[in-house]
Amino acid sequence: MEAVRQRLSLRQRKQQDGFTLVELMVVVAVIAILASLAMPQFLNASNKAKEAKIKSDVTTISNAAQLYMMEQSTDTVPTVETLYKEGYLTEHVKTPKGGEYTVTSVQNEGGKGKHIAVTAPDAAN
Repeated sequence: MEAVRQRLSLRQRKQQDGFTLVELMVVVAVIAILASLAMPQFLNASNKAKEAKIKSDVTTISNAAQLYMMEQSTDTVPTVETLYKEGYLTEHVKTPKGGEYTVTSVQNEGGKGKHIAVTAPDAAN
């Protein structure tokens, strides 16, 4: 009698070892759903970080260009490369995609005065 119980017990344990294909498919489906919910949030955070970097770079370059023009007593707008070489920028600033920022002087509305405009051509995408 004891031997029969042990066989039944062993058979029941063997039937419960491992996972069924259905159980594995359910787990994979749940993971896929969670990943599909998390991915847009990750991409959104990545885009916001790039936007913040561009805004910070534009402000830094604009301030450096204004300081350069004041100290050099010139109306000539410097390039980012010039600002870096002359020590007005601590690094040669690039866009998040590795492109170059451009610095230009733009006439204010009404024709009175100018302001510095810094653009990142590849930042639109």
